[in-house]
Amino acid sequence: MVREVEASWSWWIEAPPRASRGRRRDPRNGDPPLQNPHPLFVHFPIAFLAAAVVAEWAYVVWRRPLLETLARWFLYLGTLAAAAAVFSGWLGSLSVAPVSAAREPLETHRTLAFLTLGTAVVLTFWRWGTARRGGPKPRLLFALGVLGLGVLLVAAANEGGELVHEHGVGTALTAPGGPLAEPADSSRPAASTKDVPKSTDFR
Repeated sequence: MVREVEASWSWWIEAPPRASRGRRRDPRNGDPPLQNPHPLFVHFPIAFLAAAVVAEWAYVVWRRPLLETLARWFLYLGTLAAAAAVFSGWLGSLSVAPVSAAREPLETHRTLAFLTLGTAVVLTFWRWGTARRGGPKPRLLFALGVLGLGVLLVAAANEGGELVHEHGVGTALTAPGGPLAEPADSSRPAASTKDVPKSTDFR
């Protein structure tokens, strides 16, 4: 299944042969501009869910019906956008060039992204299920949940930014042929020669 998914996205994640001849990728020469499409999706959940947090707490303070409507729809759109971002990010984690120093930050970013999406889904169903009954009750508890969602969102976005700007994950710098490229199997521990069995060991 994973191989089929990677193959279907290969035009995004595989550079043409000439991109690995020691020069930088250039979309004008036919090289793909990204190793994966995840960066195209990540800003939408950030914008929608951040707006949902602001609108929700503005409604708690001022109780304006328009603010309540905006908070609801920002949450719905943000959850859909988060699902697309998490899915594209999961595909990207399977295909981007390995960066050994970013292994742990990548795991942290993935965990925070799944927690953000899960929290958004729970809040969305809570909000949707109570839409015809005047909204979620108690409202303050729901608003605190939305605030918690915002905290998770900021943490996940911060980790994602560090992966790109500090480690170069998913950029031309660490792509095959890039100046910071690592061997494809660099994420695997090197085998020690003393652990390799010899013919005399079986006599």
